Amino acid sequence: MQEEITKHSNKIYKAVKKSEHTLGEKVKEIIIEICIIVFAVTLSISLHSWSEHRHQQEEVRAFLANLRNDLKNDIESIDRELGMYQKTNADYEKILALTTSQLDSIYKSKGKVNFPIHSHGQTMTIGNYESFKSSGKLGYIEDEKLKQKILNYYQIFVPAANEVDKMYTEFLFKCFDKEIENADKPEKELYSDPKYKKTLAYLVKLGKNNIRVYKENTKPLAVELIKEIDKELGK
Repeated sequence: MQEEITKHSNKIYKAVKKSEHTLGEKVKEIIIEICIIVFAVTLSISLHSWSEHRHQQEEVRAFLANLRNDLKNDIESIDRELGMYQKTNADYEKILALTTSQLDSIYKSKGKVNFPIHSHGQTMTIGNYESFKSSGKLGYIEDEKLKQKILNYYQIFVPAANEVDKMYTEFLFKCFDKEIENADKPEKELYSDPKYKKTLAYLVKLGKNNIRVYKENTKPLAVELIKEIDKELGK
């Protein structure tokens, strides 16, 4: 492109120097060469912009394809977490329902009360999103509705799910603390202790809340995002 501009600039210079041409002819020739230069520059910019835009959209498609896989993994993780919340909640409620006489009977027969343990940590995959975001490429996504849903999912719903999981695990450790505090007492006294039962009951409430968060918020948006991405990718 630089060569073309230089070539036509030289022609303009020569046109000005041509003594055999009238002023009108010189102006006409200069205007033609300027138009050629403007057209060439405009075309070059347009081609560069088109090429850059195409490259950006290729990056968007690759990102969305990876994000789709992440979301499918998220849904599988959510379903596993939901299953574990439901199982541990049911087991904790059985413990809460045990009466003093039932506890006496269990321990007299050398039985044990099974206390299930399942801590909940990072469930969702955020690597691809964070990488694309940190590189400043989220603006490449032209579908504003889709972009907003992606932002909502990763900036609102994923952190919310992680936070409720964290709260649950922290409260689970409060139950362990109660067990350690009462290590010198028979186990049946621990399970019948009102403070311990209140702590365990609150853990069940947290579990039910987290089930609601996953079922009503996080999972539906992940499912919806996959559908939106499929439309964008033409699947």
